[in-house]
Amino acid sequence: MARMPLRSRIVDELTRKVSKAYEELRGLRRGKFVEGIFERVGYLTAQQIFISNYPRRPLVAFNPSAVIEDDHLHLFVRLVFDYYDYVSSIAYFDLPVSSIEDLPNLELEGRIVVYPTTQHEIKRGAEDPRAHLFDDEFLIFYTAVGLRDGGLWPKQGFTLLDKSTLETKKKGILYLGSSTDPTIKLLLPSWKNTIALWRKGKKLRILTRPFIEGHEVIWRATINAEDEWTVPYELMDVSMVHEDFEIKVGVSTPPVQISANEYLFGWHGIGEDLIYRNGVAIVNSEGELLGISEYLLWPSTIEELYGDRPMVIYGSGLVKRGDEIFWFGGVADYGIGIYRSTLDKLLETIKWIKG
Repeated sequence: MARMPLRSRIVDELTRKVSKAYEELRGLRRGKFVEGIFERVGYLTAQQIFISNYPRRPLVAFNPSAVIEDDHLHLFVRLVFDYYDYVSSIAYFDLPVSSIEDLPNLELEGRIVVYPTTQHEIKRGAEDPRAHLFDDEFLIFYTAVGLRDGGLWPKQGFTLLDKSTLETKKKGILYLGSSTDPTIKLLLPSWKNTIALWRKGKKLRILTRPFIEGHEVIWRATINAEDEWTVPYELMDVSMVHEDFEIKVGVSTPPVQISANEYLFGWHGIGEDLIYRNGVAIVNSEGELLGISEYLLWPSTIEELYGDRPMVIYGSGLVKRGDEIFWFGGVADYGIGIYRSTLDKLLETIKWIKG
């Protein structure tokens, strides 16, 4: 009997892990709506944004990510300047942490730091940043959208930026690799929604959502950050799956470390009605799911219901300021919603699985 081709063997092994995860991880959530956890602070739109290194004004600004460092709020925002092909870039803004509540009323000046420069971004550019600060570098995961057979090809892009100069130090995409064979380097039909829990040298522990035979679930994995950034398939395990009332689930925000071995992050579930709804979860340093909430944040105001893609809150920023937790979310693919809660309130919503 002929041996199964390498790609098919890898996909088959990962698909078996998905099937097992459906059996073990489904039923943790019931699709309930928990009111009163997040307070709406306000909304920020492209009309308030000015870009110093590009001669056009953005039409929309949404799906932001954020990092707090001392008294700095490092804000990374997806911008679109055209409605011809909706090509995205990512802009950076440095703001005082104390200004978070004032953002809906401020004018912001920033600069584009990630934009189309490779074949991987030639169709739709750089979408939906997830920002991290490691030592003297910003690590930005984003969706790089190129072309394949005339259609869109979303890949998991990343950029390392010098924190001081904002210059690009490295840029690339993730490949599916092997822990035993460094020559294996596979591309998938789609790969999105990656965040890093920690980085140690050239190893990063991540949560991510590759497209595996039609399945879009959240995996815990490790990146080997050599010349090419690869994710060994043998070391991948599923952390979270969508429920029967959803069509898929994704990682929304980079994590906030809340204890020595607990990381809080936001996730989004897309219902069968195609509405984006959000909750939080807690994982350990290996990415194993410790606890998860029901839906805590969903579109309900005109700003969130009506836009370029109606009925969406898509958060890609979560920061902690004292006891407060702020969620920065894209609303209806045109603006930014700012939402506030406390760590205690969020922890009260968690259904603990391990701990």
